[in-house]
Amino acid sequence: MCSIEKILVSIVLINILRLETYLCAKNNSKIIMEDAQEKYKFLITGGYRPKIDTLAKYVVSIRGSKHRWFFGDDHKCGGSIISPKVILTAAHCVCKRHSRIRLKPSDLTVVAGTPRRLVPTETTQVLKVDKIIRHVYYKPLTFRNDIGILLLVKNIYEDGVAVQRISLQTHHLPPYTKCTVLGWGRVFFRGPMPDEILHVDVSIMPDNYCDARTDKYAFGMMCAGDLADPEKDSCSGDSGGPLICNGSVTGIVSFGVKCGIPEHAGYYTNVTSYLEWIRENGFSKLRPVNLILLVILQIFLMKVKLN
Repeated sequence: MCSIEKILVSIVLINILRLETYLCAKNNSKIIMEDAQEKYKFLITGGYRPKIDTLAKYVVSIRGSKHRWFFGDDHKCGGSIISPKVILTAAHCVCKRHSRIRLKPSDLTVVAGTPRRLVPTETTQVLKVDKIIRHVYYKPLTFRNDIGILLLVKNIYEDGVAVQRISLQTHHLPPYTKCTVLGWGRVFFRGPMPDEILHVDVSIMPDNYCDARTDKYAFGMMCAGDLADPEKDSCSGDSGGPLICNGSVTGIVSFGVKCGIPEHAGYYTNVTSYLEWIRENGFSKLRPVNLILLVILQIFLMKVKLN
């Protein structure tokens, strides 16, 4: 076969593969739902989908500025809605790979209002980023101070069903407190990402357990897992998403040893250790009217919890 014919054949094969990839992604959610019913134990790792999802409304998908082949193929990280204009996430999600160099706001978009990654729904909101903030002392090699904020150009519309802000955990929780982490991360180490968001229930582990399993453990970190089932873990693509305990965002998915490894746990940025930083770099950047409304809402949420 001459070189021109080889080139033409290659072009045809590439386009066939692109079409198959697109069609596969388009039908992915249907396949996932059918398989999830009986055939597979989904990992987030070790995760599940609740019949009534009350947590996905707090979570956003942080993506590139434009998908490559199909909607959702540029998902990078998760994030938490802590005000209509403020998204809480990990520093490594808003920086260039293995560096402290921040991405440009135009490099990212935020998708809210749907548990689906690949299929836009009636409640899906795609929002532009106005400003990126990461902790000034973030250390990419050790993941210290792995916390960042995205300030949005426009407010997220909150309907309380598909989209809602979540409160911040204001005090340190004791070991073995049960929590839930959720996201669109890989279903196992180096595996595929799901279309529909997955949940996994884990418990906060004691500091000595966390410290004994990595030399990176430091102030501002926490770890969580399940001693009886080590497959219950966050994974690549869940980064930046929330660890929710007692209805508040308590941790931010940061790093781990692969995913679901026995005798290990997932590591999270401890939100309670950074409350002042979040207020100074997130809420204080809002206009005074928005800030007052946010304070009132936070007080209201705390009263509801106490009652």
